[in-house]
Parts: sequence; structure tokens; C-alpha cells
Amino acid sequence: MTFARLRIELPDHPGALAAASRVLAAHGLNVVEVSIHEVEGQRAVDEIVVHGDRPLSSVELGRSLTAAGADLLSVAPCDMRGDPTVTALTWVSETLEHPSRKSSLATGVRLLTGIDPVHICSADEARQWPIGAMALRDGSPVVQRLDRAPEPLRVHTAGDSGVWVLAAPDARDASFVVLAARPYTIRFTATELNRLAAVLDCRRWLALVSDRVQPDVQPSAADARVSLAGR
Repeated sequence: MTFARLRIELPDHPGALAAASRVLAAHGLNVVEVSIHEVEGQRAVDEIVVHGDRPLSSVELGRSLTAAGADLLSVAPCDMRGDPTVTALTWVSETLEHPSRKSSLATGVRLLTGIDPVHICSADEARQWPIGAMALRDGSPVVQRLDRAPEPLRVHTAGDSGVWVLAAPDARDASFVVLAARPYTIRFTATELNRLAAVLDCRRWLALVSDRVQPDVQPSAADARVSLAGR
């Protein structure tokens, strides 16, 4: 069974998502998850996770969606998605132990924002690119259209029409900067930027809590079952 994450732009009016869903069904795709993103103007961007029994033809699907008034922006393979609440809480509990690790930040951004791929670099490394220096100076995320992405992201952004690049410091006095880039046809949405801000805020609070409190180690549910079984 094949899972894929589709990014579809469609008119922001009643029935548009239903029309796109009928197209997906006609191509043998079952909708597993829908995330509706806010976009300025009269069109919205939906991120839809689907699965089917055969490989997905993005060309044929794109034509069918266009005929229904929608545009297929991207297709990416993905694993079966878990419950988003469980995913978020698991990240929080795992990050609480080592909130300052670069890997925890990368995992949170990938799992919870929809921004993927992503590159996490040090503040010093980010300053070598103008967009990174601007984000650090402003202390807030910056999104720009550039001719080329920063070097670590170029492998993900082939194309001649330019790219959208995002740079977001992890704090006002930043240790790390989140970098991401996309082809010009796939812009970063307000929903993704709000999610990113929430992840960064949560990570900062987790760092404060971790510095002040060391939680008692409690046995997990699995450990408890093993203990009871041994009695």
C-alpha cells in the first residue's frame, strides 16, 4: 500500500474540497488526513494524506484536479500518519529531557509544522547568508523569494523560477536557525508559520522547565505490565 502527501490549491468556497475528493477517489486514493491551510486571497491550500494500492501518477492526477478547478502543487511519499495529538505530546515529553538539542528542534519542525525538509544550523553559520542574518537581526522568521536557496537546501529545490526560503531563529538570542526552501510554486502558508512559532515557543518553555525541575522517573505502562506479570 502506498501513502503520499498531496498539497493542493483550490478555490476557497463550499464544495471545492468535495470536488477534489471525488477526483482522488476516482484515482483509487483513500483520504487518510486533511489539513486546511490559510492563504490570502480567494484560494486555499490543503495538505491531504492519501493511500492507494498502486503507485500514484502525479501527471494524470494533476490533470484531473485541474479539470475540477484545483491545482496539484506537490506529491511526496510519507509514512502512515499517527494521531497528531499523540505525536505532539510525545515530542514534548521527549524534548523535555534535552530541550536544547538540535535534533529535538528538527524533529519538532518536521513532525508538527508540515515544513519538510528542514535544515537546522547554528546562528554563526546562518549569518553567512543574508536571509539568515536578517532573521537573526529581527529576531523573527523571514520568508523571501530568492534566485537560489542557501547551499544546504539546494538539493531539495531544483528549478529555474526561483525559490521561497524561510529562516527562523529559535529565540531572540538565538542558538539555532531553522532554514527551509521550496520551489516558487509552493509557498509557505500562514498555518505553517503559526505552527513553527508554536513549536519554537514550546521548546523555549521546555528549556526553562528543564532547568528548574527534574521530574521524578516513573515506570511506563509497559514496565508496570511487566512488573505485574512477574508477581
